[in-house]
Amino acid sequence: MAGSQLLPIQGSASIVNGRSVAGSEGALYRLPGGIRIALSPNAEASVVPRPQMLALNAGKRTSTFSVFLRSGEVDVDIPETTTGAVAVAGPYDVRVIARRGRSSILASGQSLYTFSETYPLLVSQKERLNKLAPGIIRRFSLNKSPTDRPILSAPQWLAGRQVWLALREAANISDFAWSPVSGAQAYKIELREASNGKLLGEFEQISTKIGKNLPPLRPGNYQLTVRATDGTEVPGIKSAPLKLQILGVNVPVDAQLQPDARIELSRSQTVQLKNAEGLTLKRSRERQARPASEPVGIVDGRPTPIMIQGEDSDKPLLWLLPSQTPVTAHVGPKWVVWPHGSVELEVRWSDSGGRRLPPEVEPTVTVLVGIEPVEVAWDKQADVWHATVAPQSGRGPWVVRLEVHDQLGALLARDFVEVKQQPKRRTVAVLSSFADASSAR
Repeated sequence: MAGSQLLPIQGSASIVNGRSVAGSEGALYRLPGGIRIALSPNAEASVVPRPQMLALNAGKRTSTFSVFLRSGEVDVDIPETTTGAVAVAGPYDVRVIARRGRSSILASGQSLYTFSETYPLLVSQKERLNKLAPGIIRRFSLNKSPTDRPILSAPQWLAGRQVWLALREAANISDFAWSPVSGAQAYKIELREASNGKLLGEFEQISTKIGKNLPPLRPGNYQLTVRATDGTEVPGIKSAPLKLQILGVNVPVDAQLQPDARIELSRSQTVQLKNAEGLTLKRSRERQARPASEPVGIVDGRPTPIMIQGEDSDKPLLWLLPSQTPVTAHVGPKWVVWPHGSVELEVRWSDSGGRRLPPEVEPTVTVLVGIEPVEVAWDKQADVWHATVAPQSGRGPWVVRLEVHDQLGALLARDFVEVKQQPKRRTVAVLSSFADASSAR
């Protein structure tokens, strides 16, 4: 509180032409006993910070807070354990007193509407207070008798993932649907932060499916509610809040992001989900779930789906794919005869796109003749290495292999060539046979 003015805990309210007006995000007030009063965006209303004692029950006075409403909507939420009440004074000499549960008072056009979801209200218009049953909307107008009608029921959520991944900065949410409500002309959707109820946006539409109305959501926890409105734009009962958990992901600098929530990684790299508290995940072929906040990588060098346990557990949240290595190995020429030719080796550490191995990858280069490793002298020129394998002694044929592995033993690149031995000359044997034949004569 600041002086005689009550300050909202969320949103804003300001004095315009001597009148209190809620800001574009509305205004939320918290009062003693857990009472919450929410003003709709741009509602013209003021909340009195000091309660007054009213005789609402015979022989008993109740601490009652007052709200003066000129236009817009006031939503009142009073816990069952609270002994206080809220009195709303509106146009056309209407008074509404709420003592329990959730209730709404809306001043729109030339009418004021009020209803309660589960507990009766005390209402009056220039007369004594009388009870209004829950589930009934009463309409007050100037110089007209009040009229009652049933409140529109709450929509029921039918579809929608509750766990989403913001692979880059934010996630686009679009697949939510709810049951149609009889008598509804449109639907109002509210998006709020789950932790404090801060209103992030209100959207109105005719369809029972959310299209592209919602803004991209950054990692965090949110909730959606929807309620039907009739031809006079009077809202019905709100749906149960639908919780949304938007996960972020820490991705290695050199990992490649692909469409459809796919990330290319080396076998030595991992990703880590953010805002994943309370969730577990499993990788392909794993039986044991793990906390979703733990680092996770590829399994056996294969494409690895990451499944979030619980909501939509059969649909991968993301895929981890083995990265296409930028390293290439070449052994040649492909026709070599020893001892007349040497085998040339080449390793290139970057590809045509300039990609290189991530800093955490520690490569090793191995040269083998047959199954025996051999030492070679590498000429290292920037990203290209060259070496030569001289002809080997002994009987062939031979296989010369060039292999590059990372520190975990994963193969990054390989090539080989089969080396033949020069065939023995048969000239000496032919001359010897000719000499033997001459002696026999």
